Amino acid sequence: MKRANENTNRNLKTILIPVDGSPQADEAVRSLQAFSQPNRILLLHCFSIPQLAYPGTGMSVGREFSEVAEQELRKEGARILKKSAANLPAVCGEVSQHLEVGDTASVILSMAQKESADLIIMGSRGLGIIKEHVLGSVSHRVTTHAPCPTLLVKSPLMPLNTILLPIEHPRDMEWVVEWLAQKPFQPFPHLSVLHVIPFTQPVPPMGLLLPGAWKNELQAESAQFTQDVTNTLNKLGYQADGIVQPGAPSFIIQEQIAQLQPQLVLMCTYNRPTWDRLAHGSISHTTIHHAPCSVLLLRGKSEVPTI
Repeated sequence: MKRANENTNRNLKTILIPVDGSPQADEAVRSLQAFSQPNRILLLHCFSIPQLAYPGTGMSVGREFSEVAEQELRKEGARILKKSAANLPAVCGEVSQHLEVGDTASVILSMAQKESADLIIMGSRGLGIIKEHVLGSVSHRVTTHAPCPTLLVKSPLMPLNTILLPIEHPRDMEWVVEWLAQKPFQPFPHLSVLHVIPFTQPVPPMGLLLPGAWKNELQAESAQFTQDVTNTLNKLGYQADGIVQPGAPSFIIQEQIAQLQPQLVLMCTYNRPTWDRLAHGSISHTTIHHAPCSVLLLRGKSEVPTI
């Protein structure tokens, strides 16, 4: 009875895991061990039916080719789903397998919305920035448009000992604390809270320096903000410490990843218009591309605060 009551308090009632038979997808399935037991696991395999695109090919031949291809792809998809289900933890809640035809990213997003998924766990192929812009990336589209948090598994998550938690705004703190208060991880990992102080370097284009009093005040406020976050997390039962560093956020995050060697980076991402993301860049997007470890993005509920 106690276990049932605990389960009703969890925010991870439904977890969606897209699988494609790749080692990254297999690692995504294994990463489920880092989380508290959800009510439902949705295993999803999606494929597209190839079409012959030769002008001289008769319609009957093209139709027959597509039918044969679909049959084989369905067999392979069923095999992948069965293998993924066998790799799930022994106790993981209700498991359902879904074999769908269509654009992979679109199908994932549609199912996440329809099934009210609380978390998407998927492997990251690591295409690289240039190749991604040319071919498109399923993981990029999902993390950009998903209605729920998304975990990109880039390396083994278990054992989950340390999480790097970059926090920029008080709004970040609210969302992160709200999510972590639901005790999504089991057991509790250590949290390293990172706050980066911007504008401590000369401000372009004139190379102006912040007055010393302003700089000291900014550093004091940043230290207090980080301490408030760690105190709140410690009260929730986590072991948390704070790191305050000046510099460019994306660079400092990568620097701390190299130093701390966390298994996971947990950070907020905001709903920004496409043109704004392209013009100003995205710290979360940069982190996804360059972090060697897995990245969990919490979807912000509104636009990024303006500073």
